[in-house]
Amino acid sequence: MEQDLQARPLGLYIHIPWCLSHCGYCNFFTQAYSRKASDDYFRLLISEKNASLERGLRQLCTVYFGGGTPSLLSAQQISELLSGLPLAPDAEITLEVNPIQITDRFADELHRTPVNRLSLGIQSMRDEELDYLQRKHRAANLPAKVKLLQEAGFHNISGDYIYGLPHSNAESLKMALQPLLDLPLQHISCYLLEIAEDSALAKDIPLLPSDEDLAEQYYLMRRLVSEAGFEQYEVSNFARSGYASRHNLLYWQGDDCLAWGASACGYYEGYRYCHPADMAGYAQRLECGDLFAVQDPQAAAIPDYIMMRMRLTQGLSLAEFQSRFSQDFRAGRQAKLDRLLQLGLIIDDGQSISLAEAALFISNAVIGELI
Repeated sequence: MEQDLQARPLGLYIHIPWCLSHCGYCNFFTQAYSRKASDDYFRLLISEKNASLERGLRQLCTVYFGGGTPSLLSAQQISELLSGLPLAPDAEITLEVNPIQITDRFADELHRTPVNRLSLGIQSMRDEELDYLQRKHRAANLPAKVKLLQEAGFHNISGDYIYGLPHSNAESLKMALQPLLDLPLQHISCYLLEIAEDSALAKDIPLLPSDEDLAEQYYLMRRLVSEAGFEQYEVSNFARSGYASRHNLLYWQGDDCLAWGASACGYYEGYRYCHPADMAGYAQRLECGDLFAVQDPQAAAIPDYIMMRMRLTQGLSLAEFQSRFSQDFRAGRQAKLDRLLQLGLIIDDGQSISLAEAALFISNAVIGELI
């Protein structure tokens, strides 16, 4: 079984499902915003917070408010959710923010909370692409909005960007990405557009670029972001020195992370759990007090660990895998490792296994060979 459960860093994810409008590409659990529903849900979150404190919590090194649109929370609600938690002195506390909400008042009130990192849902710096993605903000307003956040005292700001839209190509990617790189951001997450077959955008699936075009966009994006002073530390994530997302690293490194809220999934001291993706089910789960699922069997924990770890550019440490699972990573995998190495898809330095540059765009397929 896994070792040193109590010694691992601990994070907390809080899911806020409310949105002013639903974006067609989003597959997360979201709900149309109303003040009453939001207030009722907030009370459920406070109940889960109290239950967590009663069980006892070790120190939290990160907190992440995701959604949905967590910036719809008031500053008072954010502070109340964080109040009394055993936060590390240097805890990273992130809030996802819809750019359309950023005003002087919003920035000033938010800075009075413990939040110290912001993740902006920018998605594109071209209005026609923002329209397609059903985003309400305008690209021309982003520099001023980021400046407002800086002037309020926020200096750890990340931006999300989506590539691979219908009819896109390398040239359109340059046009959309360069203005993003001109913003004073410390972190950039670049995600490939994925359209669910039952989504509002499903009609556009035939218009998506070919796999060859998408790979060209990915490697061009990777080069441009790196040339702008960002270091790639995960398949889709880039950061200036010292600004990698500490919360997301918990997931990729297989550390513990509690999760509050409807649809939220956590991993805590060997237990993996997911709350129901509906309000009634979440409320019932809290009433029953059955917050955790059964203990995560090693057979399930190992594939998840490999999938997450291999997404990091540093790869998977062979010694750490041995210590954690009391197994030799190469056992039963050597033939596949040799084949992937021969194909130039992995790097094996004797201490760790990592993805080669040629494998980054097809990372899921390559990692799948090792699970």
